[in-house]
This record gives sequence, structure tokens and C-alpha cells, in this order.
Amino acid sequence: MLWKSPNPAFTALLESLAQEHIPLHLVGGVVRDLLLERHREVTDLDLVVETGDVLNTARRVADRLGWSYFALDETRAVARLVFMPGTGETLVCDIASLRASTLETDLLLRDFTINAMAISDPLATPRLVDPCRGQDDLQRRLIRRVSTVSLADDPVRLLRAVRFAAQLEFTIEDATAAQIRRLSDYLTRVSTERVRDELWKSVTAPQPVQAIELLAQLGLLPIVLPEVTALEGVRQSAPHTADVYHHTLRAVDYAANLARWVLGKPAHIDPDLAEALGKWRYQLRRHLVAPLAAGRPRSDWLIWYALLHDIGKPATQSVEAGASGESRTRFFGHEEVGAQLSAARLEHLRFARAEIDAATAVIQHHMRPHHLHSAFPAEPISRRACFRFFRDTGGRQANPAPGIDVLLLALADVQAIYGAPPPDWSSYLQHLAGLFAYALDKPAQPVVPLVNGSILMHQFGLQPGVQLGQLLEYLTEAQMVGEITTREEALAHAARWLDNVPQAAQ
Repeated sequence: MLWKSPNPAFTALLESLAQEHIPLHLVGGVVRDLLLERHREVTDLDLVVETGDVLNTARRVADRLGWSYFALDETRAVARLVFMPGTGETLVCDIASLRASTLETDLLLRDFTINAMAISDPLATPRLVDPCRGQDDLQRRLIRRVSTVSLADDPVRLLRAVRFAAQLEFTIEDATAAQIRRLSDYLTRVSTERVRDELWKSVTAPQPVQAIELLAQLGLLPIVLPEVTALEGVRQSAPHTADVYHHTLRAVDYAANLARWVLGKPAHIDPDLAEALGKWRYQLRRHLVAPLAAGRPRSDWLIWYALLHDIGKPATQSVEAGASGESRTRFFGHEEVGAQLSAARLEHLRFARAEIDAATAVIQHHMRPHHLHSAFPAEPISRRACFRFFRDTGGRQANPAPGIDVLLLALADVQAIYGAPPPDWSSYLQHLAGLFAYALDKPAQPVVPLVNGSILMHQFGLQPGVQLGQLLEYLTEAQMVGEITTREEALAHAARWLDNVPQAAQ
């Protein structure tokens, strides 16, 4: 059976279009996914019609069924219909006129053979149209260009080949791969937004490491993410067991598996880690499914954080001679430099400001959990240190999201150092569990200050300025960690602070 509706709303849409008495064909990715029996993954339909007024027809059908209508391209008669059935997913259907005189010729204008197939008349007498042997390539799990001009016609297809290979776990045909390498510079002719969207889908595919390696092999990585390419061959000292580039790939793999585990998907994750995080899995899942912007969820951003977290190392590399004559490579300040480079790259790719700010904060602070682990070698991390961690990572106890992302990245990063859980894994997990507990165990209530600036100025004869701000911050921290609970205790704390800092700047 060629057509099996992935959603009743799509069947209703096709039936309504059929009432318009126009020849109708399913084309592109939906045909590929139906032949691969990936029915549940189909949320987008692409349709072409041979005759009639496409835009007016699409508008009439949308009004009849309650779909939203958009004219994507009035000149070429391309319409988009959008429907949100209340299940949390969005269904999209693009309807266009044939771009050529016949359906077969139209299919020859497409990118890859597995996308150059159509199901003609899907509801009544469905017939597969496959002029490029795409069905054979599906069986061979092969990404193959439709023709020698397919890639040059639209250079974003260079990235799209990687995306399909990563999403479907297919191989790119040799001649197609060779042409991608030759045309890699053509990517500079593509709009930034289209590059961003294809790159995002590749890096967040089921096998992100394979996608990144494929981008590198095809000469595309230096163009779209030159900062990652620069990590190759940058050596690191023990306990690292890989150069920065391969450490980064490991971190990406650990981050992707951690995200999949949190989301309840099949994943390879250390059992001790699963046990340590198990009690917060639901809360972490709610955190990761939330989008930062444009429907891009934090679960996918965790993979990007892992990809970018060490891009500051090449610029901060230094070699020191040890007492025994052995040299040691250091990367002082690589977090700050990496945050700056990440912000610049994400701005270039035109991600949303909220996404750029979140990535900057996570990368800038990704070493903090490691440092806290070292600072408390035989005891739990103090509540004051927990408070400062979430404060400094950009969140508050009532909204600890940036700090949660830092902790998840740190778990991937520390395993990537060794290629396995580190020797002090149990202690490390206990420390990070303490941080997760501080943020997630109790729903935080808004902190009502025990005293305000007016009270402090009246009580101690202070003036507005830096000193007053520092004192208020000190009292807030003391209140958050439970050191003071009453106004009297707050004033006593303030008096002691002023005695110890009598010359604080005004």
C-alpha cells in the first residue's frame, strides 16, 4: 500500500483537495518516509498539482478545514497550510504547481534520488513515479544526486546531503561526495539562515558525531564551523587522552546520549549516572523539551554546547616545562575566549538572541562544576557555593535553567576527558547531585528581603552607592543559604559585615 495516512488530518486534507478535481501528487520526503515505513515521523507533506489556481484552491481548502493559510511564493504559486491538532505537534503541507511540463520532468529538478519520487493520485489509484531509481537507493541506503547539476543549482544541498545521511544513517554515493568536495566553496553563496537550518538539523541528527565527521570529510566544516576545524591536532596533557577535536566529538556523543536518556529515548548511558539523576529525570525532561527560540529545544542545544565548549583552546594554548622536564599544555581562560567565539559564530548564523546568550553563559561557566568538585574533596558542596553557582551562571534558584545546562554539559565533558567515567566518578556524581538537588528538590519561592536599602541606610547611616549594593547582595546570599531568617538577624549580619569592610567603596 503506497499511501498510509500518518495522521487523519492529512487524509482529510487530501480528500478536500480531491474535491477540487485537480490532479494531485505527493512528492519528496513524505514519499521517502512512507516507503521507509516511517509513518509516525511524517509531519510535513509536499504536494504538486498540475492544473488550476493553486493559491486560491489552497485558501479555500484551508478555510473549509480550519487550517492556516500562507502564500509562500505568489510568483511561483506556492502555498503553505498549517494545522495544530492539539497533540503538541504541528502539521505542515506545502502545495505548489509543477515546475516543469510533466511530473517526471519536475522530479528531475530535485536534489537526491530518494527525494525525487512521487505518489500520483494517492487516495484513489496511487501510483509510484520514480524516474531516478530512488526506491533502489532507499534499499541500498544511499544518498545520490539526481544529476550532475543538482548540487550546483542550489548549494545548500551540499549540507542537505549530510543532513539526510545523518538522519537516515545512509551513505553518500562516491560521485556525489566527490562533487560536494569540489563545490564546498559554493556554500558561501547560500543565505545564512538556510545554512543555519541545515547545519542545525545535521548536528542534532540521531548520530551527531557521524554528521560532524562527514562535514569535515567533505570539506564543509571549515566553511560552516571553522572554530571546530581549528581544534584538530591541538594536543592536551593528562588526564586528557585525546586532542581537543576528538575530545569534543566524545563530548558531543556523551551529551547526545544523556539528552536521549532524559527524554526517554534509547541511549547508551553509564548506569551510575542514570541512578544519580534518576530522581530528577522528569524535571530534567521538562527542562530539555523547552525551546529557547524558534522551536529549537534545549535537548538539541546541549549537543551544540558540547560542540562549542572548547573552541577557545587553540587561542589560549600555552606550554609549560615541568620540574621533571616534561612539558604540560595549558589553556588559561579558554572558557571566556570560547564564549566570545561561540557568540560571534552563533550571531553570524543568526540564531536568536536568547539562544546566543544561553550558549555564551553555558560555555563561559562549563568548568565551574569541575572546579567545585576539586574545591570540596571530602565533603558536600556547601549551600553557599551552590547559591553562587546558580547566581553566577545567569539564573536564580527560582529559574536555574542556565546552571542546569552547565551541569549536564559538565557530565558529558568529564567523561569525554577519559573516554569513560573518571576515576573519581562516584564522588563527582555526588557533588553534581548536590547541585541538582539544590536547584530542583524544592520549588523555590520568590525571596522577600528581610531588610531593604532604606532600612539599612537609616540603621547604619549609609548612602546610596556601591557599598550599599554589596551589603544587600551579601544579605540576600545569607538569606538564601539559611544563615538569617529574621530582620534582627539580618541587621546583626549587616553590622558584622560593616565592621569587617569599613572602607568599602561608596
